Amino acid sequence: MMENQSKESNALNLGDRGARIEELHNMLKSLNFEVTEPLDCFTEKTKNSIIKFQEQRGLPVSGQCDQKTWDVLVENSFVLGDRLLYLSRPMLRGEDIAELQRSLGSLGFNSGKVDGIFGPDTQDAVELFQRNSGLVVDAIFGPNCIAALKRLGERVEQSSVAVVQEKEKIISKMRSNDLPSIALGHLGGFSPIVDGFAKRMRQSHTKVDVIGHYDESVHADFCNENNVDLYIGFFPPLANERTISFYSAKGFASPGGTHFTELFSTNFLRHSGNTIEAIGNSEKILRETRMPAVAIRYGSTEDLITDSQMLLKVLTEAISSWFSEPFEENYL
Repeated sequence: MMENQSKESNALNLGDRGARIEELHNMLKSLNFEVTEPLDCFTEKTKNSIIKFQEQRGLPVSGQCDQKTWDVLVENSFVLGDRLLYLSRPMLRGEDIAELQRSLGSLGFNSGKVDGIFGPDTQDAVELFQRNSGLVVDAIFGPNCIAALKRLGERVEQSSVAVVQEKEKIISKMRSNDLPSIALGHLGGFSPIVDGFAKRMRQSHTKVDVIGHYDESVHADFCNENNVDLYIGFFPPLANERTISFYSAKGFASPGGTHFTELFSTNFLRHSGNTIEAIGNSEKILRETRMPAVAIRYGSTEDLITDSQMLLKVLTEAISSWFSEPFEENYL
């Protein structure tokens, strides 16, 4: 669905021409989105493909190729072998890294969540892979590593190692004596509502932190550094929508996030008589958090205020059920 927004001066739009449009088309084509001749002209087909890409990646849907959309396109256009991969600041991101994580995981080298981010877990997996393959151990994934990876091939289900790791982390935390910990996040506009949710949840002997910041990376950093069990974000809708999103990408879907989404959706139907759309995607907050996380988009601020008591009931019941059973036993 479309989002009303002002036309950005640096965005690529319908009717634009030039080398950047041709580059845009090449990136879209490499990701299997439709493009048409002439390749140097931004057409209706280009706009429709960008809309589909933005929807798929959890980006604001405009049909324009703004800087954020361009950056995500570039990240997703890398193929494994296009560049050296290593731990850096800021961390390298891209589809080539996701492919590396899937391949390492399929061989039993645990690189963590398949999130397309070359972080410490992926670095450790590369080092272990190099050591086991008789390569120089420098944590840099380059041509020699690719050759070794191709020789070994893929021997098990790609998603299994990452899924098992998330489940083991959840089980380990649940067996500790620590209070269950949740982070509720928003981008700055929902403070009274989210603060109210947190106040009520704390009455159930749950540690609840509230993160109100416009940058989703700040949310993720806080949660990762504080070892939060579950992140629930409340974000403005991309259009007039009511959705709950969990992390899902090629080769991986978060078992904890998937199960919480199912619990929330079931309770929402029971208490409201309506359905809420469940979406698996790889938007920024879901990709950068290292624990089960969901992003809820529920219409306008007025909608949230009107339905706040119902939503609180849905949330508290889903959270209680989730901490009792954070994933389905047969999920793999």
